[in-house]
Amino acid sequence: MRTANKKLQTIALFMLSAVLIFSAYVMRPTAALATNKSFQIRKQVSSLTAGETFQLQTNASSNVKYGSTTAKVASVSQTGLITAKRCGTTTIRVRHGKELITFQLKVKPKKVIGIDPGHQVAANSATEPNGPGSSTYKMKVSGGTCGVATRKPEYQLTLEIGLALQKELWNRGYQVVMTRESNEVNISNKQRAQLLNKAKADIAVRIHADGSTGLAKGVTMLCPSTSNPYVAKLSKSSKKLSDAILEKYIAATGLKSRGVAYRDDLTGTNWSTIPVTLIELGFMTNRQEDLYMSSKSGQKAMVTGIADGIDSYFGY
Repeated sequence: MRTANKKLQTIALFMLSAVLIFSAYVMRPTAALATNKSFQIRKQVSSLTAGETFQLQTNASSNVKYGSTTAKVASVSQTGLITAKRCGTTTIRVRHGKELITFQLKVKPKKVIGIDPGHQVAANSATEPNGPGSSTYKMKVSGGTCGVATRKPEYQLTLEIGLALQKELWNRGYQVVMTRESNEVNISNKQRAQLLNKAKADIAVRIHADGSTGLAKGVTMLCPSTSNPYVAKLSKSSKKLSDAILEKYIAATGLKSRGVAYRDDLTGTNWSTIPVTLIELGFMTNRQEDLYMSSKSGQKAMVTGIADGIDSYFGY
């Protein structure tokens, strides 16, 4: 008998707990819902591309407050206008009195940009094909040049500009794929091109700096020609990309333009399947340009120029 009573008490306690849990669930706030009994969002969006806007619409005529948990990704005005800024995800919050509605917003990049900061801390003298099916083999990674005044190696300068450009492009709504983010790597020129191809980047920008035994100065863009045995089909688009970056880079930095040169012997270019350009930022063997390229103001102008050129190429 006592055992039966204990079982009945246990069952009663279980049912009471279930009722309490259910009540708590029913009475919880509706923050995760897109609608509730009285307040609704009539028009909303789940994804936008950076640079796009979208006007939210609710069934309330006044006293609606909007917010975004990650304003760097997307912001919302007090009239409900969403502005997508940078690729990523944020939570949009819409409040009317005590009622709160939230939903996730994904911001997609305008384009995917591949950046290859040239060289690395140690050269790799092993060889690889100069292009798909090529019988010509070239050094996997050469050593690069060095600043005549700063003594800074080229691989360090290109990484500084590459990382700063990555940040600038993200702020402009692009997604950026880097071939390297440190100097202590061992990635061949062929592998760098393949990495950006696999990432489905829309363009590839290879960053280098020039060197000479004379007093040469200025900026050169390198791209494949229409006679390139591997990527001739990319010549036109690569030339357009080179022209766009050179124009904006010169305008931003004031450095001398040496024009666009066609080069069909560059492994990192010949293995590309996307429009590709190589920028020679300036001459590290020219004292004035070497100091400029390592200065804070110089690097800011250089990065702005390249980013402006990319914007121009895509028509932004």
